[in-house]
Amino acid sequence: MATLKDVAKHAGVSVSTASYSINGNPLVAVDTRKKVMDAAKEIGYRPNGPAKNLKEQKTKIIGLFLSGFTGPFFNDMMEGIQDVVMEKGYELVVSSSVDRHRMLVERYVDGAIVLNYHMEDELLYSLASEKLPIVVLDRELNHSNIQNVLLPNNEGARKAAEYLIESGHKRLGFIAGSEESYDGEQRLSGFREELLKGKIPFQIEDLLRADFTEESGYQAMKIRMEKDKSGIPTAFLCANDEMAMGAIRAIQEYGLNVPEDISIIGFDDINVAQYFTPSLTTMRIPRKEWGINAAHTLFDMIERKPDNELASIKVDFMKRNSG
Repeated sequence: MATLKDVAKHAGVSVSTASYSINGNPLVAVDTRKKVMDAAKEIGYRPNGPAKNLKEQKTKIIGLFLSGFTGPFFNDMMEGIQDVVMEKGYELVVSSSVDRHRMLVERYVDGAIVLNYHMEDELLYSLASEKLPIVVLDRELNHSNIQNVLLPNNEGARKAAEYLIESGHKRLGFIAGSEESYDGEQRLSGFREELLKGKIPFQIEDLLRADFTEESGYQAMKIRMEKDKSGIPTAFLCANDEMAMGAIRAIQEYGLNVPEDISIIGFDDINVAQYFTPSLTTMRIPRKEWGINAAHTLFDMIERKPDNELASIKVDFMKRNSG
C-alpha cells in the first residue's frame, strides 16, 4: 500500500508539503499541489477515510516516536510515559520508523511524544499547525502546540568537566555522537564551556565522533590511540555510558589503566554502569522522571489545562572507579 511518504518522494517534496497538498491547504502553491496530486494518482495513494475522520474525534492513543530502540537508555523513559498513559485510560503506540509519519499526518493519535532527530522540524510544525499536541524531547521548537521537555544536558556536562579540572587534568577529550543529536551536542557544548571557563585548551583531535553504541566508542578510542598513544588526553567525558564502556575496553587493550592513565566519565547512568569493570563514573539522568514529565505535559495540552509547574529534572554526579 502506497504511503504519504511514497507520494512525497515521487513528487520530490517533503512529507509535510505532501500532507498540506492532499488536505487542500491554501498555503501550498497551485503547481506544487498539482504535482503532489498527480504523484498520488500515479502510485495509487488513497487517503484513509476513517483515519481522516478521526481528526475530529478521540482515538485514545498516544504515539511515541523514537530514533531507535538500541541501547538500554529508553526503557525507563518509556516506563514513565506508559505509567501516565495507562493512568489516563489511553494506549501507547511506539514507533522507531520514519515510515510511520502516516500515523501522525492522518491523526491516528491524539498526541505525540517525539525523541527522533530524523523527524523534520517542518513536519512537526505542520502537524502542530493542524492542532496536534506534540512534546519534543530532543530539540527546541517554538509553537503553541509544541512543548519542549529537555534534560539538563549542558549542566551535567559542566559538572563533569569541572570535576575533571579540579582533579588536576590539563588535557581533556570528549567522545560525542551524531551532530544531529540535540542531547549529545548540548553535552558537548556544556563541556566546552566549562573548559573555556577553566582556561583549559580544547584540541580538535580530542573530539571523537561515534554513534552512541559501545562498539562505536571502542572503535573511536582505538583509532585515536593508534594515531597518537603518547599525546592522548588524560581524561575523556563521553556523551553516553555505552560509548564510555567501549572507550575503556580500547584503553585496556592498549595496556593502559582506567583511571590511573586515562579517566573516563560517562553520561546517563544506565543500569549496567555500576557493574562494569571498572565501575563507571557517570552523570545520572532520572530517565523515568523524564518520561513522566513528558507524558504529563502532553496530557495537559490534550486536556487544555494551563501550564503546570513540573518538577525540574536534576542530574547527579555518580563517583565510581573510572574517573
